[in-house]
Amino acid sequence: MSKNINDLQDLAIHAITKTVPADFAEASVTDVTESFRQEMKELAGDYKKYRRNKNDVFEIIEVALDYIIPKRVAQIFGQFADIRFFKVNDKPSFKVKTGYTRAKRFVTKAAASGVYETFRLDSKDIEMTMSAVGGAGLIDFERFLGGDEEIADYANALLEGIMDSVFNEVQNALKASISAAGRPTANYYSGSAYVKSEMVKLINTAKAYGNGAVIFASPEFVESMGADEIVSASTAYQPIVAPDDIEKIHNTGYIGVFRGCPVVVLPQSFTDESNTAKVIDPQYAYIFPTGGEKVVKLGFEGETVVKDWDNRDNSMELQAYKKFGVAITSYHNWCTYRNTNLA
Repeated sequence: MSKNINDLQDLAIHAITKTVPADFAEASVTDVTESFRQEMKELAGDYKKYRRNKNDVFEIIEVALDYIIPKRVAQIFGQFADIRFFKVNDKPSFKVKTGYTRAKRFVTKAAASGVYETFRLDSKDIEMTMSAVGGAGLIDFERFLGGDEEIADYANALLEGIMDSVFNEVQNALKASISAAGRPTANYYSGSAYVKSEMVKLINTAKAYGNGAVIFASPEFVESMGADEIVSASTAYQPIVAPDDIEKIHNTGYIGVFRGCPVVVLPQSFTDESNTAKVIDPQYAYIFPTGGEKVVKLGFEGETVVKDWDNRDNSMELQAYKKFGVAITSYHNWCTYRNTNLA
């Protein structure tokens, strides 16, 4: 092996994220991918090599995923979620501020069984229930050796599967909080169309608990919002639309700000290749206050585990799993808009 395992772990990170290491002078992403493929070919160029070196292969992918996952999670969830990483067998818990709003504080916790419990918070610590998620990719050595498939592609598929699972659990916990007993009716609106005045009401509610508010929604929901007409077209006046909205919609398809609140478009994906079942429910938008305590608590336990599995048809799968948990610590200071017209 021309490189040690630490070098390969670093190379794997760049191959999966499609970036170029600083010490690869004038190299391209294609060069990095090919370099990683050649190193993997030396480690696992045939089944005997793979069987002899598979633990090194697994470790390379595990380290790469454990480097990438925190950054990806922070990038997507960091604006509204408090994220922590725990060691194996640690007691995953979060401290929550109590005080004058204590009577309003409840917890929606995602359990391993998929049941979301709501209960009154009587202490400053939330013990989080962890569950494991995983995915698998079918390895075809002939295609791998021929350059048609890359180990980095398998690792990327596993990464996307883990992130989709996190998305799913976060939105399930948020949805479960909507129907919690005692949740203020002013914090939720549901209708068969997007109504700007109703979104403004929810924004004002969330703003009362922070320095401002931010809207997180699916691409479909944000598209339904359209440009913000400051003066309605239903009046005798010509509607006024901010030039920034027009340019943003022209460049990205979505607005970037609504009534002073940033609009964050959550990355949509599908649960399978039929492109029918979406990971993020298009109907929902969530409005969180900014500058205060974050509503969502997201915890990860231990390292990512990668292993292989031989199927009965002699094909082989590369599998990975990760343990994480989700909790919603309050429901009085954030809002939900549901557009039921978005199937």
